[in-house]
Amino acid sequence: MKKITFEGWKNCVEMVSGDFRIVITTEIGPRVIGGFVGDSANIFNVDPALAGTSGAKKWVNYGGHRLWHAPEMFPRTYELDNTKATAKELKDGSICFTSGTDKTTGIYKSITIKALGDNKFRVEHRLRNDNMWDIELAPWALSVMAPGGVAIAPQNKAPKALLPNSFFAFWPYTEMNDPRLKLGKDFVMVHQKKDMEPLKIGFNCENGWIAYANQGTIFVKSFEHYQDADYPDNGCSIEIYTCSDMLEAETLGPLGLLAPGDEVVHTEEWLCIPGPANIKNEKDAAKYFPVPTAE
Repeated sequence: MKKITFEGWKNCVEMVSGDFRIVITTEIGPRVIGGFVGDSANIFNVDPALAGTSGAKKWVNYGGHRLWHAPEMFPRTYELDNTKATAKELKDGSICFTSGTDKTTGIYKSITIKALGDNKFRVEHRLRNDNMWDIELAPWALSVMAPGGVAIAPQNKAPKALLPNSFFAFWPYTEMNDPRLKLGKDFVMVHQKKDMEPLKIGFNCENGWIAYANQGTIFVKSFEHYQDADYPDNGCSIEIYTCSDMLEAETLGPLGLLAPGDEVVHTEEWLCIPGPANIKNEKDAAKYFPVPTAE
C-alpha cells in the first residue's frame, strides 16, 4: 500500500491498475476520493470547502465514492461518515477499508478494492447487520462525479414485447422536460450543468452498467442486475442525481431482510480510459458504448 496525502487528507492509500489510479482516504472513510487516468483531472468531485476536513457534526457531501444503504430515509441514511477508517491488505492483494459498525444504525460497512489490471478495479461493498433485530435494506454505491460531464446508461430492449420492461422513477423535484435529461432509443443520458436545480431519475437497468464521460475520460461502473429481484425506489438498480455542483452515478443491489449477523455484498467493476472531450447525444455515445440489443 502506498500512503500519500491528497487534498489535505493524510494517510490516503493509492492503488494503480494500468493507467487508472485511485486514491482512498482513511480520514473520512470508507471513501474513494480520487480517480485519474493518465494525467487527467480528478474524475470524482471533491467539495473544495470540505477538502482535508473531518469531524463534521452533521452529514456533509465531501465527494468521491461512498457506500450507503437504501431506501433513503432520515436520519438513518445520513449517519455521519467522517470518522477514520482502517486499511487492511488481504491475501489476494485486495485492500479492505472500513470504519467498523456505525453506532447509530448498527450497520457495519466496508469497501474492498482489488486492482485487476487493464485499467480495471473490482469494488466490493459489504453491509452487515450488527443489531439484535432484522433490518431490511439494499446496498447503494454512490459515485460523486466532477462537474461538466454526462452520465450514460443503456435502455432495456426486448423482442416484440407485449408487456412493459422498463420502469422509471422520477423524484418530485425532477421536471420531465429538463434539457439535461435525454430518454433516447438506446441510452438514458443526464448532463451535468451549472446553475440548475436538482434532478434525479432511476430505472431497472437490466444491462448492468452506468458510465460518466467528462473532460477526456470515460468511467464505467458495471454490476449484476437480478431480473426477478425486488429493488428500492420502485425497482431502481441505477439512479442518477445531479445539481449545480456535481453528478452522482449510483448503483443499487436488491432489497433484502438481514437477520442479526447477516451480510450482503454489492460488487462493481470499474473501468476508466481516455475518451472524447465531449459527448452531446446518442450518436456520440454509440461511438464509445455498446448499443443495447433485443436478445
